[in-house]
Amino acid sequence: MKTFFLALSIFSIFSFLAVLACQNSGIGLCQPVVDFGTYAGSGAIHMCLLSLSMFFLWKKDWRTTFESIGVPGRLRNGIFYGFMTLSAIFLVLFALGIFAILLGFNDQQKVDDKINSLPALLLVFAVVGAPVTEELFFRGFLAQRYGILLSAAFFGLMHFAYGSTVEVLGAFVIGIVLAASFKLTKSVTPCIIAHMVYNAISITFMRLFS
Repeated sequence: MKTFFLALSIFSIFSFLAVLACQNSGIGLCQPVVDFGTYAGSGAIHMCLLSLSMFFLWKKDWRTTFESIGVPGRLRNGIFYGFMTLSAIFLVLFALGIFAILLGFNDQQKVDDKINSLPALLLVFAVVGAPVTEELFFRGFLAQRYGILLSAAFFGLMHFAYGSTVEVLGAFVIGIVLAASFKLTKSVTPCIIAHMVYNAISITFMRLFS
């Protein structure tokens, strides 16, 4: 299975590079890729995160692999710690927001514009799919192997495409909270729950009120 996941991750990387190349090539054969470039690029990124996670986390079978990262764990504990994690996320983001206002620096509008430009299907994926792939990679793999700060730093950098410094900093502090939750509970289940609910709330808020 590790060979399969390695091959899938390599395929995902080349797929993403092909999407980037087609976006800037002007070649007629690339037009279908250009038309669905947002879907193809996002799909390739998350396929890569998932396959790399499983490559590094894989044990002797599926059950052992998921047990090593506390999935699914006890559902009641997952929900409880998930919402505790979510509360901590909102607290640190509130503090970050005040700090940004005091400094007179807030480019959150760039994130609102980006979210409002995305198709509905990708927004649904951002709520139900992306939290799974990202938590497996950033918390299940990176935080477990390399610690809280490094995993949070890479999680923050992944959000640079929004063009917002506040978004990158926000993702960094969220990454710290999620990694701390994983270290505390030894499970990515609360992280996935918190991530899903946070994305659902923030996307809904931006779509309705931005």
